[in-house]
Amino acid sequence: MQMLEALAAQPVIAAVRLKKDLAGALASSVGIVFLLAGDLFTLPEIVGQVKRAGKIVFVHFDMVQGVSKDASGMNFMARSAAPDGIITTRANLVAEARNCGLLTIQRTFLLDSQSVHTGIDLVKEAKPDILEVLPGVVPSEIQEVVRLIRVPLIAGGLIKSRSQCYAALRAGAVGVSTSASDLWNAALTAPAGEHAVGGGSVRQAVVRPGPVLARRS
Repeated sequence: MQMLEALAAQPVIAAVRLKKDLAGALASSVGIVFLLAGDLFTLPEIVGQVKRAGKIVFVHFDMVQGVSKDASGMNFMARSAAPDGIITTRANLVAEARNCGLLTIQRTFLLDSQSVHTGIDLVKEAKPDILEVLPGVVPSEIQEVVRLIRVPLIAGGLIKSRSQCYAALRAGAVGVSTSASDLWNAALTAPAGEHAVGGGSVRQAVVRPGPVLARRS
């Protein structure tokens, strides 16, 4: 399943921090799971469970315990756990993940006007596959970021209701990540039409040659 297809079918992404929440995510209708915690001893099995459930899995690399946050650590994690992609706040790790054949989500925080513009500059430099912005409950800022970047955007953080999901999607997000398990089976649909992304469309931007589960060549 490609990431575009997963987001079109279910724009909600399960953000899993605790092991006890994993079963609910695997049994839910989400097509994508974010693992926000773990270590190199447990991640290979957990990633395997998510893949066997037919879901796309991203690991928040910054939060992985027991691995150095550099090229060597990224390479080791990619080989040992083998997720489909990683999440990171660090622009330099986006390039390292890409070199390891992983999809990349760069996470940035909408704290104030300066942090928004700094985050946009880092994204333009690092060129991740997707940008995730937190908190995802500020539609006006999401809309502004979507206008200024050329990569698809996911909204995350503090999203606890259907109305917040729809607000983020209407603002231009292609998906929303949330730890609120009652939303993992929510029958949400993206707003009609396509949001522009750097002269193209979000749908065009998310499409990748070949299945998203395949490694980069």
